[in-house]
Amino acid sequence: MCARNRRVTDQMMGIVRTCRMLITFVSVLSCVVLSGCWDRIEINDMAIVMATGVDYENDKVHLTAQIFVPRKAGGGDSTGGSGSPSGVTLIRTAEGQNIAEALNRLQRKVPRNMFWGHCEVIVINEDAGKHGLREYIDFFLRYPQIREHAYVFSTTESAKGILALLDPLERSSAETLREMANLRLGTRTTVLELAKSIEGPSESVILSRMLTLPSEDEKDKLATTPYLKGLSLYKKDRYVRTITEPLTVGVLLLAKDLNNIIMPVEFRSSKGSFSIQPLDIKTKLKPKIANGQWRMLVNIETQGEVLLNTTNGDLTDPSVLKELEQEWGKKLQEMAQAALHLSQQEMRADLYHFAVEFRRFYPQQWKKQEKNWEKIYPDLDVQIKVKAKVVRSGKSTGPQGIPDENEKKP
Repeated sequence: MCARNRRVTDQMMGIVRTCRMLITFVSVLSCVVLSGCWDRIEINDMAIVMATGVDYENDKVHLTAQIFVPRKAGGGDSTGGSGSPSGVTLIRTAEGQNIAEALNRLQRKVPRNMFWGHCEVIVINEDAGKHGLREYIDFFLRYPQIREHAYVFSTTESAKGILALLDPLERSSAETLREMANLRLGTRTTVLELAKSIEGPSESVILSRMLTLPSEDEKDKLATTPYLKGLSLYKKDRYVRTITEPLTVGVLLLAKDLNNIIMPVEFRSSKGSFSIQPLDIKTKLKPKIANGQWRMLVNIETQGEVLLNTTNGDLTDPSVLKELEQEWGKKLQEMAQAALHLSQQEMRADLYHFAVEFRRFYPQQWKKQEKNWEKIYPDLDVQIKVKAKVVRSGKSTGPQGIPDENEKKP
């Protein structure tokens, strides 16, 4: 009996030793296989890029990075003065034969590892655009850290100068540009949309044009903000021309990007004008191919609110309201026709992506005529119809500051 118990005990001890050896082996194997974050980079070792600028000078690409400075961002104004939150960024620039070489040289000027994952804004100088956008598009989409949803702007000035501005309201000019894009004051184009527009059948793109507001501080010329004025037009990845108001209104209207605008409408029946803010604008493109003829129908519907009335007209009068809607619709029609003439006759570039609609609705016919689109587009029959309706008159209906005729004089 004792011998039997001894054998059972030895077997149990053997099992325990085997389990211990197995656990030890698995632990050692786990240490080898699970290497942990061996390629980690601490945040204190990173230089976080908030915005990127591209210039072209002396046959070289100049790449500028706006880098976040956390020490300045964390500090406050302990004196209670009217200090600006700006100055939390620094600017570094490098040049190269191409943008990749410029990036390599730029890293040598920064003591930390540059991280581009937070880059939300890209500013491209028009001179750089004249040499073509394909190189920059390829880099921005190929480099793994850069966001494909970063906003892209164009500028006549130096892109480096735009990024160097110290906006008194925002922490950096990058945040200013991002907020302007979100307000949809012009076109809101991302890197991905830029690539699709250039590589797509239309081969054209419209970018918002940024300029520098003159500084009110004579001692600090950088203490100002960038602002939007005009549009930069690109054809086949190259900058062609810049347009300003009122032509930009028609271009944005056909491009389905018209937002945040107040339009004065002259009233022919009396002196003065109405100022109308569109509340909703819908631009619909309807392509048609019949008997070998290509046509495009553009239907524009908008509703607006009257913000100012300098006429004697009373909006409670149906005839006044009808005339106002007709005049507003006529003005939108003229702006759209001017924008269409710019695209078809002057630039001969499909700025409004008519080709995309033909490819979507008539894929077989498009496949046959794709190579002839440049010849078809300038002679394309385009019909524009506008329906404008005033749905709000503001807090008052009649004109203000005019004495009531029914009121008795003392």
